[in-house]
Amino acid sequence: MGDYAGGRWVLANFKGIIGKDTIRILVERSACGAMELTARCSFASYQEGEVPSFTIQLRRPKGVMENWRNGVLESWSDGECSVEILNEKGKSIEKRSVPLQGKGELLVGYLTSKRNSFAPGFYQVQVKQNIRFPYLEQAEILSYTTGFWVYDKKLMESGKQFTTNESYLLREGKPYPVTGTSYMGSDVHRKFLFEPNVFVWENDFAEMKSEGINMVRTGIWTAWKNYMLDVGAPTEGVLRAVDAFLLTAKKYDIPVIFTFFAFLPEMWGGENPYLDQRSINAQKEFIAGFTHRYRNVNDIIWDFINEPSFCNPQQLWMTRPSGDKYEVEAWNKWLKEKYQTTTDEELTAKLQEVYRCTADEAITLPSLDDFADMNIFNERRPVKVVDYRLFAQEMFNNWVREMTKAIRSNGNPHQLITVGQDEGGTYERPSPHFFADVTDFTCLHNWWYNDDLLWDSIITKSPGKPNLVEETGVMFYEKMDGSAWRTEQEVANLLERKLAFSLGANGAGFIEWVWNTNPYMKSVNEAAIGAHRADGTAKPELEPIIKYAKFFAENKHLMTGRVDEDVVMVIPHSQMFSTRNFATEATQKCVRAMCCHCRVPMRAVSEYKTESLKSPRKLFIVPSPRTLNEQAWKSLLNFAENGATVLISGVIDADDHWVPVERAKQLGFSVSSQPIMQEEFLNIDRNEIQLSFRGNKSQRLEKAVVDQGGLSRNIGTSGVHLIPRGKGNIIWSPLPVELSEQIQATVILYSLALKQANVAQIFSLEDDAPGVLILPTIFSNAVMYTLVSETDRDTIIKLKHLETKTNIDVTVPAQRTSIVFVNRNDGKIISTF
Repeated sequence: MGDYAGGRWVLANFKGIIGKDTIRILVERSACGAMELTARCSFASYQEGEVPSFTIQLRRPKGVMENWRNGVLESWSDGECSVEILNEKGKSIEKRSVPLQGKGELLVGYLTSKRNSFAPGFYQVQVKQNIRFPYLEQAEILSYTTGFWVYDKKLMESGKQFTTNESYLLREGKPYPVTGTSYMGSDVHRKFLFEPNVFVWENDFAEMKSEGINMVRTGIWTAWKNYMLDVGAPTEGVLRAVDAFLLTAKKYDIPVIFTFFAFLPEMWGGENPYLDQRSINAQKEFIAGFTHRYRNVNDIIWDFINEPSFCNPQQLWMTRPSGDKYEVEAWNKWLKEKYQTTTDEELTAKLQEVYRCTADEAITLPSLDDFADMNIFNERRPVKVVDYRLFAQEMFNNWVREMTKAIRSNGNPHQLITVGQDEGGTYERPSPHFFADVTDFTCLHNWWYNDDLLWDSIITKSPGKPNLVEETGVMFYEKMDGSAWRTEQEVANLLERKLAFSLGANGAGFIEWVWNTNPYMKSVNEAAIGAHRADGTAKPELEPIIKYAKFFAENKHLMTGRVDEDVVMVIPHSQMFSTRNFATEATQKCVRAMCCHCRVPMRAVSEYKTESLKSPRKLFIVPSPRTLNEQAWKSLLNFAENGATVLISGVIDADDHWVPVERAKQLGFSVSSQPIMQEEFLNIDRNEIQLSFRGNKSQRLEKAVVDQGGLSRNIGTSGVHLIPRGKGNIIWSPLPVELSEQIQATVILYSLALKQANVAQIFSLEDDAPGVLILPTIFSNAVMYTLVSETDRDTIIKLKHLETKTNIDVTVPAQRTSIVFVNRNDGKIISTF
């Protein structure tokens, strides 16, 4: 490129001595410079009766030696270029010669087929050109192969539709654990719809099918105006390329997830990507241009947007207001609907109370400064932030509803829809727990939190909807000297662990990112990710992908009748959405204590979505919420009254806007709130445990101090309280146990709650192995044990499956995984990974 365009590297890849004659030949070949022969079909797909045409180009950018720069390329080409068309069976059906014309650095030829008709199917086009270099005795043959489809309506409409249950995508009513990959083109990557080479796709899909890949995610990540310059007029060449891509996938029965936008949707001249109707209408036209074309394709899945943010384009990857007129209008309307006051004056007065502000600033959007945690907030209004993040969730859902109209207008209700969110959805950005209401399944792209992969999966799984790990891979990390932090094998081991969680932690499967690395990206990180290197060779990380794909293809029949977990973590979203967020840490500690130490599986529900739980559970844990929505509090009391045990820790006397409420009093206590000390003591079931709260926590966290003479009875001498409530119980710790430095107190407290809730263990261990996670998934006739090593040594796990009292020995390699399917009737091992 640039000054180096046309340069040619000739590498002698062998051991030994190179003779002078060989060196001369290599130098001469290098001195001839680089040349490229390409062929492009006018369309990647043709309708029956259309005649294919082709453009052939021979390039030699900037001749290396000065006296070769002008008028030599045409003299080097040996006669006319050979073009041959082969049908799907590899039989030659047309062979022609094409003269290449031009002078200097570029020769071009054009060809239109002489055949009157082509049967539906795939065709490849082979192009060859002899080149005679001045210093070389033998001609060099340049070749290029491309391809095209003639539209096959029967094949395009042959797919089997998808449905879902709470855990999996279903095909023909049966679980379809996804073992897929992201794919664009291994030659031009993200430009694949502008520069399609169907022959390349054909080879790649054939390989993917042979390796067990059962789904591909593709789509459009950038340059949306190039796909639809004028609203309502998608580029026909692009649509023909999508035709060819889908037909190639159909040929190998690999369903496709197609993504429309990334990060923020294109605005097409509007001012707000989510709220300006001009932008929304253009986006719907864009989506409809694709979805109406494939109205009869049942097994295509539409992914509206990749890793969305809301709403300020200048604050990508965060949830921050832009302040434009559309957002101001939507914000004001949302406040009126949320607070249900009869007059504007009443609304202003209510917001003054909630936001602790003056009347003239009550309804305004939060400022960017309001999102920063400060020791002294001064003129900031941080309590507004919770409302803005809830507003953002709802506005994003409204946008999804609008885009859904564009899809459903094609008349096909069977095409599933989703949103592909990354780990920003575990915090403030559009969250699976909220957009689950408007999608058929949710997604997680787990990139960064490699120490909390189990938490990633649990906290993004919404009740009632499958959760697909739609993009998973390993980000490139560097040492200080710029070299790779992990070897390729270490990357493969980490990816294997991620794949294990995608199915072992109540997930619907995985879509690996990405089949071929993207060498065209300037980002070292992007260019380093992929199952295949730029030269097409496979990386070690391809091995676990293949093994998992084939293992679950063989055992998916066992994955029916999944049994719900007895334990549910209630995500303190009001605390998580606040400026002062400790809920992320609290939920991470909760998952690790329950799943890794107590060895009991769990799932999660948002405090704002407790009504989405359709079946009763034995134990609910609310980890150190500090603030809690009033409706969530009422739900927790109702759960207890109907027989569940509810465990909650820390101060509970504030709603989601920090407005005081007397919840401890409802439980029979008179309490006050005080700053936490660096060292605290808590009695749990007659065990006095020391808890440390270090760093800035003594200036951010509080504890509840209980007055003497409370109406409950203590468990042990003091500390944790058990409060009977209806048919169940509430267990309350006045200290925010999950936020202590040590996990011991949390484990002891959870063990007590499990016993009180009568949650039965699924398995026991002869010797505990804290460096190995063991995740049981119970189905109608089998239990799947997923074992994930977090340690540096191979571990032999001696496990007893308690339902059948069967002993099972499993070896888990260091940093790797093992999976065992056990028959629930007799305890025999059915299958192992």
